[in-house]
Amino acid sequence: MPQVSVIIPVFNAAATVAETIESVLRQTFEDYEIIVVDDGSTDRTSQVLGRYQDRIQMIRRPNGGISAARNSGVAVSRGEYLAFLDGDDLWVPDFLARTVAALEADPNCVMAFTDLVIVDSEGRELKTSLVGDRVERAPTLEDLFARLWPIMPSAVLMRRSAFDQCGGFSEEFRSYGYEDVYMWMRARELGTFAYVAERLVVWRFSLFPKPLKRGRKEREAARLFERLARERWNVDVMGLIRARERAPRTILGYIGLKALDEGDRATAREAFGRALRFDPLRARNYLRYARTYLPLSVARALGGRTSRASKHVE
Repeated sequence: MPQVSVIIPVFNAAATVAETIESVLRQTFEDYEIIVVDDGSTDRTSQVLGRYQDRIQMIRRPNGGISAARNSGVAVSRGEYLAFLDGDDLWVPDFLARTVAALEADPNCVMAFTDLVIVDSEGRELKTSLVGDRVERAPTLEDLFARLWPIMPSAVLMRRSAFDQCGGFSEEFRSYGYEDVYMWMRARELGTFAYVAERLVVWRFSLFPKPLKRGRKEREAARLFERLARERWNVDVMGLIRARERAPRTILGYIGLKALDEGDRATAREAFGRALRFDPLRARNYLRYARTYLPLSVARALGGRTSRASKHVE
């Protein structure tokens, strides 16, 4: 019986899933199994997965959403610990070794998570971080209610016992968005978390420059999350929802500022333009977009260069 079950849900991930699987195969911790759940892909995902048929267990199912896909993988898994790696993210070789050690060091700890490196959809590193000074620790349940904590599914290792007590990911969520936040809240009721302050995951910002994922039903998922949180804990999570909605705009703004700082007005214009689509009422987005048409010396003189920008996504 493997100690860790690695669950990789995929939908039309032919462009990235091979690299994802390879990052698991390079782990220094070797007591694991890999279960890939193909959630109704219509591209070449199945052919790519076929190259690994002797190293992974494959499940093919009609498209049912991210929560159902993860739960399907867990249902056939055997490990004491569960890891959820998205099909476009990567692990650094020590990810499993460090997170397994964190869980084994404290029997009251139900989940370990790490810091991460952010890259764009083509794998270029963005010199920013989701983890700021105020969230560089393991949260309490009250912390999770108060602000959007930077815990990404690909950066998590969880005890199976806690997952089972939570009842798995809520399958009312069919798309990415809030299914993870809701799960972390339920898990935190059961025990403590451990934060491993190392960048052991490569998290792909899949919306730029070439979108890798289909459009998300964020509004529908947000309404569901708001209802579930109010029913279970009687808390208002609108602040968390607004933070989640701001996140893509903030990352796109950082990409645009960095490109403008480097003299790449075309990339800056594209990034700022996409930020406008996420937040069309924010005046700063229009000012940044307009700045891309100015001479570079003038644009830089107007401020907002990445050297003065925050290194953290808030």
